Amino acid sequence: MKDRLQFAVMPVVFALTLFVSAGMLFLVEPMIGKMILPLLGGTPAVWNTCMMFFQVLLLAGYCYAHIIAGRMTVKRQIIVHIAVLAFAFLVLPVGISRQWISYGETHPIVTVFVMLLFSVGLPFFAVSASAPLLQKWFSATAHPSAKDPYFLYSASNAGSMLALVSYPILIEPRLSLVKQSQWWSLGYVILAVLTIVSAVFSLRRLSICHDGGKLLESDFGDLPPQCAETGIKPGIRERLRWIAFSFVPSSMLLGVTTFISTNIAAIPLFWVVPLALYLLSFILVFARIPGIIHRLMIFIFPPAVLTLLFFEVSNLRPPILVSFLIHLGAFFIIAMVCHGELAKRRPSSIYLTEFYLWMSFGGLLGGVFNAVIAPGLFNSILEYPLGIIFASLLLPVLNAKSRNSLSLLKRGLLYLGAPLLLGLLTFWLVVEWPAGNLDLSWPDKVMGIDDFDSIITYIIPAALCFSLIFTKRRFLFGCGVGAFVVAAFTAGAWESNIVHRERSFFGVLEVRDKSQGAYRILTHGTTQHGIQSLDPKRSMEPLSYYHRQGPIGQVFKEFSGTKRKSRIAIIGLGTGTLASYGRPDQQFTFYEIDPSVKHIATNTNLFTFLQNCRADWKIVLGDARLRLEAAPDNQYGLMVIDAFSSDAIPVHLLTREALRLYLSKLSEDGLLAVHISNRYLKLEPVLQKLAQDAGLSGRIRDDDADKKIHKYGSTWVIMSKKEAHMGRLAYDKRWRRLEGDHRSVWTDDFSNLMSALKRS
Repeated sequence: MKDRLQFAVMPVVFALTLFVSAGMLFLVEPMIGKMILPLLGGTPAVWNTCMMFFQVLLLAGYCYAHIIAGRMTVKRQIIVHIAVLAFAFLVLPVGISRQWISYGETHPIVTVFVMLLFSVGLPFFAVSASAPLLQKWFSATAHPSAKDPYFLYSASNAGSMLALVSYPILIEPRLSLVKQSQWWSLGYVILAVLTIVSAVFSLRRLSICHDGGKLLESDFGDLPPQCAETGIKPGIRERLRWIAFSFVPSSMLLGVTTFISTNIAAIPLFWVVPLALYLLSFILVFARIPGIIHRLMIFIFPPAVLTLLFFEVSNLRPPILVSFLIHLGAFFIIAMVCHGELAKRRPSSIYLTEFYLWMSFGGLLGGVFNAVIAPGLFNSILEYPLGIIFASLLLPVLNAKSRNSLSLLKRGLLYLGAPLLLGLLTFWLVVEWPAGNLDLSWPDKVMGIDDFDSIITYIIPAALCFSLIFTKRRFLFGCGVGAFVVAAFTAGAWESNIVHRERSFFGVLEVRDKSQGAYRILTHGTTQHGIQSLDPKRSMEPLSYYHRQGPIGQVFKEFSGTKRKSRIAIIGLGTGTLASYGRPDQQFTFYEIDPSVKHIATNTNLFTFLQNCRADWKIVLGDARLRLEAAPDNQYGLMVIDAFSSDAIPVHLLTREALRLYLSKLSEDGLLAVHISNRYLKLEPVLQKLAQDAGLSGRIRDDDADKKIHKYGSTWVIMSKKEAHMGRLAYDKRWRRLEGDHRSVWTDDFSNLMSALKRS
C-alpha cells in the first residue's frame, strides 16, 4: 500500500517541481529587465545583451545537466546539483546595484553581461538546469512512466505559461521590484526543497536497470520504443532535425509578434499572446495527446499558411480581429507541427539531456536570427515570410513517396520545374494581369466583394501551390511556397508611395508620400511620427500632432516674444517637426534613442524641418534619461516629452525619479509639456499622480482632429512648479485640471502598465 502511494505521488512531486522551476525562469527575466531599464536605459546594446545573457545561460544550464547526467551516477548528480542550488543562496535576494551605472556608458555590453552574471547568474543557471535533470532522475526510477518521462515537460511549460500571464496581470500591478525579488527568493527556497524531495524519491525508487544510480547501458529492455529496438544513439541527421524543429517556432514567435505589432496594430503587452500559444503547443504535444491530433495539424498546415500568404500579398485587408486570427492561428499550427515532430522524435531517456540541449540550441539560434541578425540584414520584416518558408520546407508528408520512385532527372525537373513555373506564373499574373481589360466590378455590385481582380490574381497560384501537397513529395510544398512568396513580393514589393525604408533594433521606419505627393509622412509600423508639406511655401508649417492650432502650438504661442524660452529640450525627434517653432535666439536640444530616426530627420532629401530651423539645434543620441543626467541643471525653460505614442512606451520616463530629473534640468519657471496621445493607453491618471506627488500644477488639453488642415487629434499635459508659470494657459478653458484615481505613483521600483490600458 505504501509503495503504491509513493508511486502515485512521485510523478506529482516531480511535475510540481518542474512547474515551479519553469515559472521561476519566466518571472525573473521581466523582473530583472525592469530593474536594469532606469539604470542603463533601453538602448539596443542593453536589451540585446540582456536577452542573449538569459538565452546563453539557459543553454549553459542544459549543457551542465547533460555533462553531469552522462558522467555521474544519479546519486552524485543529486549531490552536485543540490550543492549548486545551495551556492546560489549567496546572491539572494537578486537585485541590481547602482554602482554599475558608471561603467554602463563606456562599456554597455560588457557591463550588462557582468552585472547580470553577478546579480542573477547563479540562481538562473541552477534553476535552468533543473528541468532536464529532474526528468533524467525520474527516468532512473522504477515508476511505470519512467520509460517515457517527457510528459513532465508539459508541466514545465505549464509553469512557464502561468508565470507569463501572471507577471503583467497579477504580480507587476501589486508588487514593487523589491517585493518581487523577495517573493522570487522565497520561490527559490521552495524549489530547492521540492528538488530535495524529488531527489529522495529518485534514490529510494531507483530502477533495477541502475547500479548505484548509474544506467546499465547494455540492458535496453526498458527503453522507450524509438530506441528500444536498436539502442542506437541518435545520429547527426536526427540532431539537425531537433535543431531545425526548434529553430523555426522560435523564429516565428518573434517574427509574428514583430509583424503584427508593426503592420496591423501596435498593442501594449501583445507579445504575451504569441508566447502563450508557443508554450501551449509544447504543453499539448508532450502531454501524450493522440497521434491523430498531430496528423490533423499537418493536414491543416498548408491551407492555414496559404490563407495567411494570400491576404498578405494581395490588396485585401480584413478587419483587425480577422487578421489577428489568421496570423496567430497559422503560427499556432506551425508551432504544433514543429513541436509535435520534436515530441514524436524524442529519443530514449538515455539521451534525454542531449535532446533538450539541442532543442535549447535551436531556440537560441531562432532568437539570435530574429533579434540580432535580421534587423541588421533586412530593411523590412523579411524574417517572418522566411520563417513561413522554412516551416513549409519542414512540413512532414503523410504517406510520403520514396525518393527512389523517380529517376534523378525526373526529381530534378519536379523540384526545380514546378516551383519555377509557379513563380513565373505568379509574377506574370501580378504584373501582366490578363483580365486587366475586363469589367470585374460586378462582384462588388452583386456580392459586395471589393478587389475581385486581386482575389483572382493570387488565388490561382495559391491553389496551384496547394496542389503540390498531393504529390506526396518531401520539401516540394515548401519549394512552392518559397517560389510563390518570392514572386509575389518581387512583383508587388515596392509601392510607389514608399520613398525610404530603414530598419533598426527599434523597428521598421518608412517614409511615404501621400495625397498624390503633396505631403510626406514618417511611420513606425502603424504609428505616425510626423508629416511635412512638400510645398516649399508650407514646408515649415507644423502639422499632425504639432499643429499651430493644437495644444503644443498654443504652448509655443504663449511663450513667444518677450516670454520666449531660450533653451528647449525635446525628448523624441520624429521628423523634427517642433524645430519649425524655433527662433534665432533659441537653442533646441533633441534627445533621440534611435539612430535611424536621426538619419531620416537629418536627410534633407526626406525632411527639411531641421535644415530650415531658425534656431540653433543639436541631437543627442541615446537613452534620454541617461543623457539628461549629464546635462547642466536649471538650463531649460521648456521640456517637451514626445515618446509615448507607440505600443512600447518607455515606462522609465514616467516615474517619480524621472520627473525629479526633469525638474532639476528645468529653470525655476520652466514648463514641462508631455504628449500622451495613445490608442491603447490612458496616461492622464499616471501624470496626475506624478504631478500630485511632486507638488506640481498640471493641466491637460484633449484636441480634436481637423483633416482639412492636417491637424491630428492629440492630448497634451503641461506641468510647472507654480500655476503662474503656465501663463494664460492656466485660465484657458480648453486646458482642464488633471484627473486621477487612487492608483499608486509610478516609480523605478513600481509601475503598472495594465492599469493604464484603456477599457474601451
